[in-house]
Amino acid sequence: EVAREAVALLKNDGSLPFNVAGAKRIAVVGPLADDAQTQLGDWAGSSGQINWMPDGHPREMITTVLDGFKQLAPEGCEVVYSRGANIVDLVPDPEGEFYPDGQPRPKIGVSAKIDRALLGEAVENARKSDLIVAVVGDVIQAIGEGCSTATLELLGGQNALIDALSNVARETGKPFVVVLVSSKPQVLPASVIGTNGVIVDETPAEGTSALLWAPSPGMKGGQAIAEIILGETEPSGRLPITFPRHAGQLPVYYNQIRGQHGNRYADLTQNPAFAFGEGLSYTTFEYGDPIITNVPESGIFAETDTVHAEITLTNTGDRKGTEVVQLYIGDIVTSYSWTDRELKAFQRVELEPGKSKTVAFDIPVSDCTIVDSEANRIVEPGEFEVLIGHSSRREHLKRTTFTVA
Repeated sequence: EVAREAVALLKNDGSLPFNVAGAKRIAVVGPLADDAQTQLGDWAGSSGQINWMPDGHPREMITTVLDGFKQLAPEGCEVVYSRGANIVDLVPDPEGEFYPDGQPRPKIGVSAKIDRALLGEAVENARKSDLIVAVVGDVIQAIGEGCSTATLELLGGQNALIDALSNVARETGKPFVVVLVSSKPQVLPASVIGTNGVIVDETPAEGTSALLWAPSPGMKGGQAIAEIILGETEPSGRLPITFPRHAGQLPVYYNQIRGQHGNRYADLTQNPAFAFGEGLSYTTFEYGDPIITNVPESGIFAETDTVHAEITLTNTGDRKGTEVVQLYIGDIVTSYSWTDRELKAFQRVELEPGKSKTVAFDIPVSDCTIVDSEANRIVEPGEFEVLIGHSSRREHLKRTTFTVA
């Protein structure tokens, strides 16, 4: 259940959920489509951190994405696999085979070259299939402690694989889903996220139908991913981080100090590829206007008071779905530099099609703090904004205000 709720659907042109009825062939491709150990992340399995598990976590306990599709595909629907690309090649550490104390040094992972034979096989499989699913991301040599990378780009032949499969999807009209299994917010090619915001803001990417992010999804991650793509599970994960368009766009987290940057670089928008809190459903939701129902007669809250805010959420689609309703607080004028807004509360709300619900939050005024120059948390008097909506993006939030004495 945790794996199901952790997967975030970040892009969907309407191709998902995929209607598998009548499908004859599904191509599951990519270097992580059947990589059981990488699915677990760092400090697990064969990561090298667990000396009593030299061969990794027991394979029979892990469901990869390929396993998931083979389990869920109906009778008569063939599931085919192509690796398509390599991510890293392992080479000896130039510092030597052993540390000074005699312990062996692990090999270093360097970005692998494009393998034209693997790429060609994946493209051929994709052309013959009704659905194309590519599983890409990072590997243990590029994640975790002591493994900072110089780039956030996908390593090895993964970008070439995505671009080639995007071309197949454009030419054939086949739905093409990219599944990113990674531990960090990686930079994705233009065929997935558009033009990277160079000079102008994003133009729609062509060829890629949908994108899912599954952060080190664990033993049952492959089952959860296959269930979501095939519509057996509704996607409900939301981003706990922000995805940049380019490493040069960093820092790009939502709660930067106000005024830290302008709204763009000279050659790149500051608008991220995907923002903190984002994630799509297979249905649509509409937010009403937020209201504060317990404003004191004076119109002013004290620091010991609690603000009760409500908003109406409606499922405007034709499927049952879960929305993660997020509430942010912003102190509009501060004596010290502070962030524009901060997440203070959220609720997972499940709604049937056409149904509405009033979502209520109680926010203590004493939680609406900033930090002064001597590191004291203080509540300053003045006007605050309550922002409720779908993600941390301003355009996704509905606004009301309250005043503190």
